[in-house]
Amino acid sequence: KGVYFHDGHEFDARDVKFTFDSIMNPRNFSPRISDYEPVKAVEVLDRWKVRIVYKRLYSPAFGTWTMGLLPEHLLNQKALEKEARERGENPAKFTMRDSSFNRTPIGVGPFKFSEWKSDEFIRLARNPEYWEGKPNYHEYIFRILPDPLGQEMSFYSGTIDSYGVLPHQTNRLGKNPEYQNFSGLTFGYTYIGYNHRRPLFKDRRVRRALGMAINVDEIRKYLYYDQAEQITGPFPKQTDYYNQKVKPIPYDPKGALRILEEAGWKKENGRLMRDGKPFEFTLITNHGNEIRKAIMIIAQNAWKKLGIEVKASTVEWAVFLKKHVNVGDFDALILGWSMGIDPDLYQIWHSTQSGPSQLNFVGYENLEADDLIIKIRREYDRKKQVKYTHRLHRIIYDDQPYTFLYVGKWTALLDRKIAIRQGKNIQKIEPTKTGNYMFDFNRWMKFKQVPRFHM
Repeated sequence: KGVYFHDGHEFDARDVKFTFDSIMNPRNFSPRISDYEPVKAVEVLDRWKVRIVYKRLYSPAFGTWTMGLLPEHLLNQKALEKEARERGENPAKFTMRDSSFNRTPIGVGPFKFSEWKSDEFIRLARNPEYWEGKPNYHEYIFRILPDPLGQEMSFYSGTIDSYGVLPHQTNRLGKNPEYQNFSGLTFGYTYIGYNHRRPLFKDRRVRRALGMAINVDEIRKYLYYDQAEQITGPFPKQTDYYNQKVKPIPYDPKGALRILEEAGWKKENGRLMRDGKPFEFTLITNHGNEIRKAIMIIAQNAWKKLGIEVKASTVEWAVFLKKHVNVGDFDALILGWSMGIDPDLYQIWHSTQSGPSQLNFVGYENLEADDLIIKIRREYDRKKQVKYTHRLHRIIYDDQPYTFLYVGKWTALLDRKIAIRQGKNIQKIEPTKTGNYMFDFNRWMKFKQVPRFHM
């Protein structure tokens, strides 16, 4: 009780049910429908109480309900129809994806949305009515600085307070005593994904051969300055769910060519051919990510040595998603996943999740993998879960739907004058077990001098 949206409207149980209904509404094209498909009913018991009834055991349940909740009074059908008419659009086709709410959000959090200038900054103002107590900062500004050198210089000059260190700077800045330093292995990975709907990539021997042609160790060393580790499968490497016994596929271009020949491809005049047709495809990634662009060139050159003709293309992010990823219109792409701790991989790898705007956009299908994914979702015994995840890891590795590349290491710098203040107590910022050093951000405060800490 007593939690309010930033516009003063009280948050209640109806907002919880409305959020659930909005996710399940097919008009909204939510990629998270599968998270809530096991829910049988969401019942509003009174203004501040809901009961959620499940059809079956579902171990990720608690985690799925930590998502942000939507204000029913601003996004219900009546409100959307009113907004559509005011904007001169067809109310019958207008959905919350079209709403201006997406550019002027209202929540219940410690900071209120204030201003957004595309490609410049997002400004947030303190919410003095926040239910956990008002944060120490009066204002928070997230600046958009696309140039890495500009980011670094802004940090040194004090015009920004934190800085994500680039791989080539880690040895120089990673342990600099002038700043607070935080580092760890990211929860995620970078990969090359192959569209299994395309005949060219249906044979897993072909996918394996493509991976064997790429020297991932060179990518780690020269693009990431050894600030990355090679991976073999879909789980975060620092968790028990990752199968450490699975070793990376070898870098072996000659072996890759032998496998391709077994799959029916023959080298003729420097080009791989089969049934009179050349082995050629297009590799795409999003514009603005220089490391992915460099990986694209490395892969292109590696495959060219095998006799494969690859066109490389970068696409603006919104177009990349809308015209390629979400509709499955691509040959191969370079992307990355940011993962959580929970081992549920249903959205990304289950065969039912390969439709438009769903996350299994490569179209991966394996009945044994499907079965294990469901077992992992329904299992509460951690030892059994780990057993299932290790088997799933092995199956996906054997199928090579992706060429799994690496997981990066991260290093962040923070002004030493920033510390945690709670009442009169001042504490040093310490990261959580997952490496989240901003967990207590509401209690951060920037002092005029480097503070002394209470031990």
